[in-house]
Amino acid sequence: MPKKAEIGIVNNGIIRNGHLHFTLFLREYDISQDTPTKYNYIDDITKQPENEGQHGKVRLLISKIENAHVLDSSGCYNIITDIFCHEDSSPTLHNDVTLVSQTSSNNLDDVIALSERWDGAISISVFTHFKDLQFAMDKLLHLHLCFPKIQNRVHFHLVYPLDNDISLDELKHNFVSSNCENSMKTFHHQNYEIEGIEYPHNLLRNTAVKFCKTSYVFLIDIDMLPNKYLRREFNTFVQSFKNDSVVFVVPSFESKDDAVIPSDRTQLLRNWRLKKIRPFYFDVCQKCQRPTDYDQWQFLPDSSHLNIAYFVQREDAYEPFYIAKKDFPLYDERFKQYGYNRISQVCEMNIAGYNFGVLNNAFLIHKGFKYRDGFHKNKEIENNRNRDLFQQFKRELRTKYPNSKRSC
Repeated sequence: MPKKAEIGIVNNGIIRNGHLHFTLFLREYDISQDTPTKYNYIDDITKQPENEGQHGKVRLLISKIENAHVLDSSGCYNIITDIFCHEDSSPTLHNDVTLVSQTSSNNLDDVIALSERWDGAISISVFTHFKDLQFAMDKLLHLHLCFPKIQNRVHFHLVYPLDNDISLDELKHNFVSSNCENSMKTFHHQNYEIEGIEYPHNLLRNTAVKFCKTSYVFLIDIDMLPNKYLRREFNTFVQSFKNDSVVFVVPSFESKDDAVIPSDRTQLLRNWRLKKIRPFYFDVCQKCQRPTDYDQWQFLPDSSHLNIAYFVQREDAYEPFYIAKKDFPLYDERFKQYGYNRISQVCEMNIAGYNFGVLNNAFLIHKGFKYRDGFHKNKEIENNRNRDLFQQFKRELRTKYPNSKRSC
């Protein structure tokens, strides 16, 4: 899809193109000082930085913003892909797997733990908004500069609404210099209300998937952690696995806030017996994870090798987390906010002929138990609206896959 106009229109202090606003904002500050001071990046934007200091990172970010600005297929969102160049020089295996997720700026700190647990490439889409824009950029630059594993492993992609005018006069111009010694105390941000702006889960997921460079992708929520060494064990396992129609289900769990996140299956089973861990969505939506068959998984014989333990059938509302070949059916971007955004995609995979194999030694952990009353106030309204869309979606699938004998 051709890029849209690269030049924003400034009228009475209002920028109609958010990408120009990003650029002007970043060009205005010298972040090498403990107290931010103004610095004219325009004068030396074309110069090659002599070191990989903070000025070089900002110049790089400006260049990415200026040269990678596109719209999504609906024309409603701006997308800036891979805002920092991936700096890991190690070769990528053909059958390697990228961890994929999406988030708002409020949960970006979760990337720190992910980069510690996952030793390969990570692709994350970040949703932001004009009221949140400055905080998001502060946070992203800080994470990139202060955490080497994030710098070496994480591809960040920005997604933000097209139809929000951005006022230069409203900018606070308080870019925070990255003080890595106090990295966890630098940023304080209250959740913002996005009135009238829907969170586009599936656009974010698709964006993060499309820019992966590996054959396989592992889609998870930002506040989850996989077991240690899963990437290494999967890469070994998949070398001898030749069936591209299989997706590899990773059983997901939730743990008490004070419980230690297990590193392997033995530790997980011990915490499960102590009731410190339970299947994911145990209180919220048991049928959403039930087909994984946790009882069978719990009593599998011990094994030192990753493998498919058993296959399961897709059932109503099933939404497992999984590893799949990158060419799997993408997510329908009409589903926004809460409800059916993952269920619909799993439904399509089933009709398209994919089979669901549950891995024996793999798992995901969500920190904290989830409860029915722990969601935002409009959850049921959004869920009902997306339920209607899901019925339409299923009718469309019958046309898209006329020869399929499966249903959902």
